[in-house]
Amino acid sequence: MTSATGYRPGAGADRWTSTAEAEAAMAIYLSPLTGIVRRVHERMHDVDDLYAHSMGSETCDSRLLLGAPCNKGNGGWDASHTGARLAAIGEGVERYSAAWVPEEALRYGSAEELTDAGLTCLQPAQLTLFADWQFGRTGFPYVPFTAATRLWWTESRRLHDGAPVWLPAQLTYLRNNLPDDSRIGYPTSSGLAFANTPAEAAVSGILELVERDAFMLAWHHRLSLPLLDPGSDPALAELIRRHATPSGLDFHLVDLSVFTGIPAMLGVVRNRASELAPIGLGAAAAGSPRRAAAKTLFEAFSTRTWAWAQQREGQVVAPHGDYDKTVRDFEDHVGLYTSAEMVPGTEFLTASPHRRALAELPALPDGTPGQLLSGLVSTLAEQGVDLLAVDVTSPDVREAGGHVVKVFSPQLQPLDVGFQQRMLGGRRLRELPVALGLTGQVDTEHLNPLPHPFP
Repeated sequence: MTSATGYRPGAGADRWTSTAEAEAAMAIYLSPLTGIVRRVHERMHDVDDLYAHSMGSETCDSRLLLGAPCNKGNGGWDASHTGARLAAIGEGVERYSAAWVPEEALRYGSAEELTDAGLTCLQPAQLTLFADWQFGRTGFPYVPFTAATRLWWTESRRLHDGAPVWLPAQLTYLRNNLPDDSRIGYPTSSGLAFANTPAEAAVSGILELVERDAFMLAWHHRLSLPLLDPGSDPALAELIRRHATPSGLDFHLVDLSVFTGIPAMLGVVRNRASELAPIGLGAAAAGSPRRAAAKTLFEAFSTRTWAWAQQREGQVVAPHGDYDKTVRDFEDHVGLYTSAEMVPGTEFLTASPHRRALAELPALPDGTPGQLLSGLVSTLAEQGVDLLAVDVTSPDVREAGGHVVKVFSPQLQPLDVGFQQRMLGGRRLRELPVALGLTGQVDTEHLNPLPHPFP
């Protein structure tokens, strides 16, 4: 099976999977002996944690079976015990599945060679991950992507018209050990999602790309965007009162919808009472603003709890030093911001004097996965944004009835990891905030000089 053959992103689009259905379907992935997820455990809470359920999961050692390791520790937060448990299992399954590469379905060559063979592939002019000046820096590990660069390719579907488009495999799968592969970039889990249907997985992947694009644009340009007024919506106000207020921490919601017209928010948690984990960030996008706000709440507090755990274990990064060397993975990004000295560099995130009511935010029809998928694809296509979906479901996950999809966009600004590896080459990063009147022209060498705190 090729990565795109038989993939129907609209399959399962007529209704959302219920919690009971998801619980029954996902039970097969959990086993201490044969499971993709070996165990799920409840995580302890401290007095200033979010008042919600938190579950961790341990994924199997995939090296012998898949030929590459997968992310071992995963987790989930939710207002319900079942929701947190399913989130922890689902995250483990998606990371495992994306470490599997269908090598027989890949093609090797350059963009020029694939084009000459009659295939449509992502062209270098469409994908500029890094700025030209970055390639000249000492120790920079990547090479420019040109028409002659030889690498491995995997097939995707362009969601707005269903056309097959070949993508660099190294940006799709969560592994980087393909032979003779010219390194033009690196993969992350952004746009990766597990679900019980292809449509639901595609929706989740797109929403993750939207939230992270918006955050990175705001971070790089140090934008102070409008804050959401939680009191404008009684249901949201009650959610915050019940789950966040007892922690004693400050919580703010930042409206990120300006970039795409899709409900997207950034959550900022601040601990101003002590030096323990002074900040945590999280973001989410959804069809409805209320759903986006609720998910953002859990995401932001979970990051702050992660920072708290790293701080207690001594896994911190000194606030002064060479970030090219000290900030290399997501743990470093979070560990850096356990220092109170880094907090002033984040104050711009919540500095806007403007407030927005929840009802003022845009919304998309989301009665079914198909409705939301169609709305997301058409909204972004109108803005010149391509969404390329790859079925990365491993054979065992597929046999169990699950679906894992990786959605990639060459236009949306990616969430990068590692300060040296900041992805500063995209036109959207340089042009969109200026076109929207949010900032003046800024050279990429003079963007935010600090690593981001996003996990």
